[in-house]
Amino acid sequence: MRPGIRMRNTTRDTRVSCFVSRVPCSLAILAAVLTAAVLSAACSSNNGTEASGQVKVTATLGLFADLVKQVGGDRVQVSTLIPDGSDPHTYEPPPSQIAKLGQANLLVMNGLHLEASLEGVIRENASSSATVLELAAGLATLEDNPHLWLDVQNGITYVERIRDALVSIDPAGADAYRANAERYRAELRTLDQEVAAAVESIPPERRKLVTFHDAYPYLAQGYGLEIVGFVAESPGKEPSAQDVAALTQAIDDEGVPAVFTEPQFSAGILDLAADDAGVEVCSLYSDAFTDDVKSYVDLMRFNARELARCLGGASG
Repeated sequence: MRPGIRMRNTTRDTRVSCFVSRVPCSLAILAAVLTAAVLSAACSSNNGTEASGQVKVTATLGLFADLVKQVGGDRVQVSTLIPDGSDPHTYEPPPSQIAKLGQANLLVMNGLHLEASLEGVIRENASSSATVLELAAGLATLEDNPHLWLDVQNGITYVERIRDALVSIDPAGADAYRANAERYRAELRTLDQEVAAAVESIPPERRKLVTFHDAYPYLAQGYGLEIVGFVAESPGKEPSAQDVAALTQAIDDEGVPAVFTEPQFSAGILDLAADDAGVEVCSLYSDAFTDDVKSYVDLMRFNARELARCLGGASG
Protein backbone atom coordinates (compact mmCIF):
# COMPACT_ATOMS: atom_id res chain seq x y z
CA MET A 1 0.00 0.00 0.00
CA ARG A 2 1.21 3.51 -0.78
CA PRO A 3 1.26 6.09 2.00
CA GLY A 4 -1.91 8.11 2.60
CA ILE A 5 -2.00 11.53 0.99
CA ARG A 6 -2.45 14.66 3.04
CA MET A 7 -2.44 18.06 1.39
CA ARG A 8 -0.58 21.05 2.69
CA ASN A 9 -2.37 23.70 2.78
CA THR A 10 -23.94 20.16 -45.32
CA THR A 11 -24.31 18.41 -48.52
CA ARG A 12 -25.75 21.33 -50.63
CA ASP A 13 -27.76 20.70 -53.86
CA THR A 14 -25.59 22.66 -56.32
CA ARG A 15 -27.05 23.15 -59.79
CA VAL A 16 -24.81 24.33 -62.63
CA SER A 17 -26.03 26.11 -65.74
CA CYS A 18 -23.80 25.02 -68.67
CA PHE A 19 -24.78 27.71 -71.18
CA VAL A 20 -23.53 30.81 -69.41
CA SER A 21 -20.83 32.92 -71.04
CA ARG A 22 -19.12 30.13 -73.03
CA VAL A 23 -17.85 28.42 -69.87
CA PRO A 24 -17.47 24.71 -70.65
CA CYS A 25 -19.88 22.58 -68.69
CA SER A 26 -17.04 20.42 -67.35
CA LEU A 27 -15.34 23.49 -65.81
CA ALA A 28 -18.57 24.66 -64.23
CA ILE A 29 -19.11 21.24 -62.71
CA LEU A 30 -15.52 21.20 -61.45
CA ALA A 31 -16.01 24.57 -59.81
CA ALA A 32 -19.14 23.32 -58.08
CA VAL A 33 -17.36 20.24 -56.81
CA LEU A 34 -14.49 22.31 -55.45
CA THR A 35 -16.91 24.65 -53.71
CA ALA A 36 -18.65 21.71 -52.08
CA ALA A 37 -15.29 20.35 -50.96
CA VAL A 38 -14.38 23.64 -49.32
CA LEU A 39 -17.71 23.76 -47.54
CA SER A 40 -17.24 20.18 -46.37
CA ALA A 41 -13.76 20.95 -45.04
CA ALA A 42 -15.07 24.00 -43.23
CA CYS A 43 -17.79 21.93 -41.60
CA SER A 44 -15.20 19.35 -40.58
CA SER A 45 -13.00 22.03 -39.04
CA ASN A 46 -15.94 23.56 -37.19
CA ASN A 47 -16.68 20.15 -35.73
CA GLY A 48 -13.21 20.18 -34.16
CA THR A 49 -11.28 17.99 -36.59
CA GLU A 50 -9.20 18.54 -39.68
CA ALA A 51 -10.24 17.26 -43.13
CA SER A 52 -7.96 14.31 -42.42
CA GLY A 53 -10.16 13.43 -39.47
CA GLN A 54 -7.40 14.13 -36.96
CA VAL A 55 -7.64 16.52 -34.06
CA LYS A 56 -4.70 18.94 -34.06
CA VAL A 57 -3.23 19.25 -30.60
CA THR A 58 -0.42 21.45 -29.32
CA ALA A 59 0.98 20.61 -25.90
CA THR A 60 3.43 22.79 -24.05
CA LEU A 61 5.69 19.91 -22.98
CA GLY A 62 6.69 16.62 -24.53
CA LEU A 63 5.46 14.97 -21.36
CA PHE A 64 1.91 16.24 -21.93
CA ALA A 65 2.16 15.43 -25.67
CA ASP A 66 2.92 11.85 -24.65
CA LEU A 67 -0.24 11.68 -22.53
CA VAL A 68 -2.29 13.05 -25.45
CA LYS A 69 -0.84 10.45 -27.84
CA GLN A 70 -1.62 7.65 -25.43
CA VAL A 71 -5.29 8.70 -25.30
CA GLY A 72 -5.72 10.03 -28.85
CA GLY A 73 -3.87 7.36 -30.79
CA ASP A 74 -4.09 7.85 -34.55
CA ARG A 75 -7.03 10.26 -34.23
CA VAL A 76 -4.74 13.06 -33.05
CA GLN A 77 -1.84 15.00 -34.57
CA VAL A 78 0.30 16.29 -31.73
CA SER A 79 3.03 18.92 -31.66
CA THR A 80 5.09 20.23 -28.75
CA LEU A 81 5.69 23.89 -28.03
CA ILE A 82 8.66 23.74 -25.65
CA PRO A 83 11.69 21.70 -26.78
CA ASP A 84 13.04 19.07 -24.39
CA GLY A 85 15.78 20.54 -22.25
CA SER A 86 14.28 24.05 -22.22
CA ASP A 87 12.96 25.61 -19.05
CA PRO A 88 9.15 25.84 -19.27
CA HIS A 89 9.14 28.62 -16.70
CA THR A 90 11.03 31.01 -19.00
CA TYR A 91 10.87 29.62 -22.57
CA GLU A 92 9.91 32.13 -25.28
CA PRO A 93 8.78 30.54 -28.58
CA PRO A 94 9.85 31.97 -31.95
CA PRO A 95 7.19 33.61 -34.19
CA SER A 96 6.96 30.47 -36.34
CA GLN A 97 5.76 28.48 -33.34
CA ILE A 98 3.39 31.18 -32.17
CA ALA A 99 1.74 31.24 -35.61
CA LYS A 100 0.99 27.51 -35.34
CA LEU A 101 -0.95 27.97 -32.11
CA GLY A 102 -3.92 29.26 -34.11
CA GLN A 103 -4.11 25.98 -36.07
CA ALA A 104 -4.72 23.77 -33.04
CA ASN A 105 -8.12 22.42 -32.04
CA LEU A 106 -6.81 21.67 -28.56
CA LEU A 107 -4.02 23.32 -26.60
CA VAL A 108 -2.77 21.46 -23.54
CA MET A 109 -0.85 23.10 -20.77
CA ASN A 110 -0.25 22.44 -17.10
CA GLY A 111 -1.11 25.79 -15.59
CA LEU A 112 -0.14 26.95 -12.11
CA HIS A 113 2.45 29.17 -13.81
CA LEU A 114 4.62 26.24 -14.92
CA GLU A 115 4.56 27.85 -18.38
CA ALA A 116 4.58 31.37 -16.94
CA SER A 117 6.06 33.08 -19.98
CA LEU A 118 3.64 31.30 -22.35
CA GLU A 119 0.23 31.53 -20.71
CA GLY A 120 -0.68 34.86 -22.28
CA VAL A 121 0.84 33.91 -25.63
CA ILE A 122 -1.22 30.73 -25.79
CA ARG A 123 -4.52 32.39 -24.95
CA GLU A 124 -3.93 35.40 -27.21
CA ASN A 125 -3.00 33.29 -30.26
CA ALA A 126 -5.34 30.32 -29.88
CA SER A 127 -8.20 30.05 -32.36
CA SER A 128 -11.52 31.30 -30.99
CA SER A 129 -12.92 27.78 -31.59
CA ALA A 130 -10.05 25.99 -29.87
CA THR A 131 -10.15 24.41 -26.43
CA VAL A 132 -7.44 25.39 -23.97
CA LEU A 133 -7.02 22.66 -21.37
CA GLU A 134 -5.21 23.41 -18.12
CA LEU A 135 -4.43 20.01 -16.70
CA ALA A 136 -3.88 21.14 -13.12
CA ALA A 137 -6.82 23.56 -12.88
CA GLY A 138 -8.87 23.04 -9.74
CA LEU A 139 -6.73 20.26 -8.30
CA ALA A 140 -5.56 20.36 -4.71
CA THR A 141 -2.00 21.61 -4.64
CA LEU A 142 0.94 21.98 -2.32
CA GLU A 143 1.47 25.73 -2.12
CA ASP A 144 0.58 26.03 -5.85
CA ASN A 145 3.59 23.96 -6.87
CA PRO A 146 2.84 22.95 -10.50
CA HIS A 147 4.57 19.55 -10.70
CA LEU A 148 1.53 17.42 -9.81
CA TRP A 149 2.26 14.64 -12.35
CA LEU A 150 5.19 13.41 -10.28
CA ASP A 151 2.57 11.60 -8.21
CA VAL A 152 1.14 9.05 -10.67
CA GLN A 153 -2.32 9.43 -9.16
CA ASN A 154 -2.31 13.01 -10.48
CA GLY A 155 -0.97 11.74 -13.81
CA ILE A 156 -4.05 9.53 -14.04
CA THR A 157 -6.24 12.59 -13.45
CA TYR A 158 -4.43 14.39 -16.28
CA VAL A 159 -5.22 11.44 -18.59
CA GLU A 160 -8.90 11.59 -17.66
CA ARG A 161 -9.03 15.31 -18.42
CA ILE A 162 -7.37 14.79 -21.81
CA ARG A 163 -9.87 12.01 -22.59
CA ASP A 164 -12.82 14.25 -21.74
CA ALA A 165 -11.47 17.14 -23.83
CA LEU A 166 -10.94 14.92 -26.88
CA VAL A 167 -14.41 13.39 -26.55
CA SER A 168 -15.91 16.88 -26.45
CA ILE A 169 -13.97 18.05 -29.51
CA ASP A 170 -14.34 14.83 -31.53
CA PRO A 171 -17.44 12.91 -30.41
CA ALA A 172 -17.06 10.44 -33.30
CA GLY A 173 -13.91 9.18 -31.62
CA ALA A 174 -15.37 8.90 -28.14
CA ASP A 175 -15.24 5.10 -27.96
CA ALA A 176 -11.60 5.04 -29.07
CA TYR A 177 -10.59 7.75 -26.63
CA ARG A 178 -12.31 6.02 -23.73
CA ALA A 179 -10.80 2.65 -24.56
CA ASN A 180 -7.31 4.11 -24.95
CA ALA A 181 -7.63 6.03 -21.71
CA GLU A 182 -8.78 2.98 -19.78
CA ARG A 183 -5.90 0.90 -21.11
CA TYR A 184 -3.42 3.63 -20.20
CA ARG A 185 -4.96 4.24 -16.79
CA ALA A 186 -4.48 0.55 -15.99
CA GLU A 187 -0.83 0.84 -17.04
CA LEU A 188 -0.40 3.87 -14.81
CA ARG A 189 -2.01 2.17 -11.83
CA THR A 190 0.61 -0.57 -12.16
CA LEU A 191 3.31 2.09 -12.48
CA ASP A 192 2.04 3.78 -9.31
CA GLN A 193 2.47 0.52 -7.42
CA GLU A 194 5.99 0.11 -8.83
CA VAL A 195 7.03 3.54 -7.60
CA ALA A 196 5.51 2.92 -4.19
CA ALA A 197 7.26 -0.43 -3.88
CA ALA A 198 10.62 1.06 -4.85
CA VAL A 199 10.37 3.73 -2.17
CA GLU A 200 9.11 1.27 0.43
CA SER A 201 12.26 -0.77 -0.14
CA ILE A 202 14.35 2.15 1.12
CA PRO A 203 15.02 2.17 4.86
CA PRO A 204 12.73 4.83 6.39
CA GLU A 205 15.58 6.89 7.80
CA ARG A 206 17.11 7.20 4.32
CA ARG A 207 13.95 8.36 2.46
CA LYS A 208 15.25 11.91 2.18
CA LEU A 209 15.41 14.25 -0.82
CA VAL A 210 17.80 17.04 -1.64
CA THR A 211 17.19 18.24 -5.22
CA PHE A 212 18.22 20.92 -7.67
CA HIS A 213 14.88 22.76 -7.60
CA ASP A 214 11.56 22.53 -5.84
CA ALA A 215 9.86 20.12 -8.26
CA TYR A 216 9.24 17.10 -6.05
CA PRO A 217 6.74 17.77 -3.24
CA TYR A 218 4.08 15.55 -4.88
CA LEU A 219 6.59 12.75 -5.37
CA ALA A 220 7.55 13.07 -1.73
CA GLN A 221 4.01 13.31 -0.40
CA GLY A 222 2.62 10.56 -2.60
CA TYR A 223 5.31 7.99 -1.82
CA GLY A 224 6.52 8.78 1.66
CA LEU A 225 9.71 10.76 1.15
CA GLU A 226 10.98 13.72 3.15
CA ILE A 227 12.25 16.86 1.41
CA VAL A 228 15.29 18.12 3.26
CA GLY A 229 16.15 20.94 0.84
CA PHE A 230 16.76 22.16 -2.69
CA VAL A 231 19.17 24.53 -4.37
CA ALA A 232 16.66 26.85 -6.05
CA GLU A 233 12.93 27.39 -5.68
CA SER A 234 12.75 27.47 -9.48
CA PRO A 235 15.39 27.29 -12.23
CA GLY A 236 17.08 30.61 -12.94
CA LYS A 237 17.05 31.76 -9.31
CA GLU A 238 20.61 31.62 -8.07
CA PRO A 239 21.11 30.80 -4.39
CA SER A 240 23.39 32.84 -2.16
CA ALA A 241 26.57 31.52 -0.59
CA GLN A 242 24.68 31.32 2.69
CA ASP A 243 21.99 29.17 1.03
CA VAL A 244 24.62 26.75 -0.21
CA ALA A 245 26.28 26.57 3.19
CA ALA A 246 22.94 25.93 4.87
CA LEU A 247 22.12 23.19 2.38
CA THR A 248 25.46 21.52 2.95
CA GLN A 249 24.87 21.61 6.69
CA ALA A 250 21.36 20.15 6.26
CA ILE A 251 22.75 17.29 4.17
CA ASP A 252 25.20 16.50 6.94
CA ASP A 253 22.78 16.98 9.84
CA GLU A 254 20.01 14.88 8.27
CA GLY A 255 22.29 12.07 7.13
CA VAL A 256 21.18 12.44 3.52
CA PRO A 257 22.69 9.57 1.49
CA ALA A 258 22.57 11.28 -1.94
CA VAL A 259 21.49 14.44 -3.74
CA PHE A 260 19.58 14.60 -7.03
CA THR A 261 20.26 16.80 -10.05
CA GLU A 262 18.10 17.09 -13.20
CA PRO A 263 19.49 16.21 -16.65
CA GLN A 264 18.37 19.46 -18.30
CA PHE A 265 19.92 21.81 -15.75
CA SER A 266 23.46 22.68 -14.79
CA ALA A 267 23.72 21.96 -11.09
CA GLY A 268 27.28 22.87 -10.20
CA ILE A 269 26.24 24.32 -6.86
CA LEU A 270 24.52 21.09 -5.85
CA ASP A 271 27.58 19.13 -6.98
CA LEU A 272 29.70 21.35 -4.74
CA ALA A 273 27.43 20.88 -1.75
CA ALA A 274 27.44 17.11 -2.27
CA ASP A 275 31.22 17.08 -2.52
CA ASP A 276 31.52 19.06 0.68
CA ALA A 277 29.16 16.66 2.44
CA GLY A 278 30.75 13.56 0.91
CA VAL A 279 27.56 12.16 -0.63
CA GLU A 280 26.65 10.71 -4.04
CA VAL A 281 25.18 12.81 -6.87
CA CYS A 282 22.29 11.09 -8.69
CA SER A 283 19.56 12.16 -11.17
CA LEU A 284 15.81 12.65 -11.11
CA TYR A 285 13.56 13.78 -13.96
CA SER A 286 10.80 16.35 -13.54
CA ASP A 287 9.44 17.61 -16.87
CA ALA A 288 11.95 16.98 -19.68
CA PHE A 289 12.64 13.92 -21.82
CA THR A 290 16.05 12.74 -23.05
CA ASP A 291 17.28 10.01 -25.41
CA ASP A 292 16.97 7.53 -22.56
CA VAL A 293 13.65 8.76 -21.14
CA LYS A 294 11.06 9.27 -23.87
CA SER A 295 7.69 8.90 -22.13
CA TYR A 296 5.91 9.65 -18.88
CA VAL A 297 6.11 5.98 -17.89
CA ASP A 298 9.85 5.97 -18.64
CA LEU A 299 10.27 9.08 -16.50
CA MET A 300 8.49 7.78 -13.44
CA ARG A 301 10.10 4.34 -13.72
CA PHE A 302 13.57 5.89 -13.97
CA ASN A 303 12.89 8.03 -10.91
CA ALA A 304 11.70 5.04 -8.89
CA ARG A 305 14.76 2.98 -9.72
CA GLU A 306 17.16 5.87 -9.13
CA LEU A 307 15.63 6.66 -5.75
CA ALA A 308 15.98 3.06 -4.66
CA ARG A 309 19.52 2.74 -6.01
CA CYS A 310 20.83 5.95 -4.47
CA LEU A 311 19.01 5.86 -1.15
CA GLY A 312 19.75 2.25 -0.31
CA GLY A 313 16.64 0.39 -1.45
CA ALA A 314 16.06 -2.46 -3.87
CA SER A 315 16.86 -1.00 -7.30
CA GLY A 316 15.51 -4.10 -9.10
